[in-house]
Amino acid sequence: MFRTRAYLTNMYLACFDLALTTSCYIAVEWWEFRSIGNPFGRGVLFTREHTLTLALVLAVWVALCGYFGMYHSRRLDSPFADVIILLKVAPASWIIFEGAARLLPSLTGGRFFFVRFSALSFLVLAIARSILRLAIRRLRSRGHNVKQIVLVTSPELGNRLVGKIEKRSHYGYRILKHFVYVAGAKDDVGDLVADFREHIRSSHVDDVIIGLPAHVNGLAAQLVAECENQGVSVRIVPDLFPLIRTDTQIYDLDGVPLVNVRLYPAEYLAYVVLKRVFDLLVSSAVLVFLSPICLLIALLIKLTSPGPLFFSQERVGLNGRKFKMLKFRTMYQSSSLNPDSHWTIPNDPHVTPLGRWLRRSNLDELPQFLNVLKGDMSIVGPRPERPFFLERFRQEIPEYMARHYVKSGITGWAQVNGWRGDTAIAERVEHDLYYIRNWGMKLDIKILFLTLLRTLFQDNAY
Repeated sequence: MFRTRAYLTNMYLACFDLALTTSCYIAVEWWEFRSIGNPFGRGVLFTREHTLTLALVLAVWVALCGYFGMYHSRRLDSPFADVIILLKVAPASWIIFEGAARLLPSLTGGRFFFVRFSALSFLVLAIARSILRLAIRRLRSRGHNVKQIVLVTSPELGNRLVGKIEKRSHYGYRILKHFVYVAGAKDDVGDLVADFREHIRSSHVDDVIIGLPAHVNGLAAQLVAECENQGVSVRIVPDLFPLIRTDTQIYDLDGVPLVNVRLYPAEYLAYVVLKRVFDLLVSSAVLVFLSPICLLIALLIKLTSPGPLFFSQERVGLNGRKFKMLKFRTMYQSSSLNPDSHWTIPNDPHVTPLGRWLRRSNLDELPQFLNVLKGDMSIVGPRPERPFFLERFRQEIPEYMARHYVKSGITGWAQVNGWRGDTAIAERVEHDLYYIRNWGMKLDIKILFLTLLRTLFQDNAY
């Protein structure tokens, strides 16, 4: 029954698209006739030649929409998913129409007719489809157009699935029954299969989701067979739960699904482009507006202690690559001091009086904006560590190296929450991983403001 309803829904959507596309075509024709002073009315609209031309245009447009997936069931997609499809349909249709116009004189309009038609159709359909999808999501969240589903899962995966389904009511899924598999005796498995068979035969079930451990593939096969005997759709969750993190990415390698173990923000276009633009704008502005302060700090360093102005140290950044991080020098020059393995402590005698103040105010890190301009670092991200300590931390703390799936930052989620300086490394890592899982430009901006409010003159910096 649900399949029939889905077919009817897609048919209605196709008619909806045809109506809007027809309106766009006629609107562009009206504009063209009006621009040259010719009348446009029933005498033009209902001619045989015009009808055949319009039918051909609509057939091409709808066929392209179907080819690019507009009429597939996409319940879990974003409300703006149709815009992406239309971005493919519009230029493809324009190319086809322009080519066909060379062969069929009846298709020839004004010089930019098909450009205007494709652009207007894209704009109108993108807006209308987005509004329609938002309305449908609203209806589903209120209990309309829902799919009745049955879950058969392990306890851990079941909790995860139930939580996601309940959290996203706009998907339109309603759990009729949840069968939980717990490893045990064969009799328990037999009872589970019998109860499952009885339930899908006596209840109206649209979909079954099976998420069982790999060692009970035989049980999963029995359940799939029962579903197919009743004509019920089955979805299987692969037994990768211990490895795969929430909200990961899925790719298609010529029909072979590839699932990322965790979320890798550096593979997102938004991270690569938006974050880079943000970094360039902010770092350039900081270096320009704070240049008088930088010059004053440089002068004070030279006047208060001998040695170079800057301190350059090897750190580990994105994907484990090493780079030279810059700071204003805050320590005395000493041949007995190895900066690559020295861990600064309270009242450290190696730190100069000026350096102690620079560290507490974070002003010693201003030169790192040059690292940001160069591309080695970002404004916001996990703090880069020295190779000496990285080798130790990666052995002691699980997932420590996952911090390097994004660019290192001048400030980060751990720092604005007080985990900087001589604080627990495990807590820092936990906050860094939270940042990676939840990355977005809004979070970066929030961290930037919190940095200004919370971390100046912080007690943990010395």
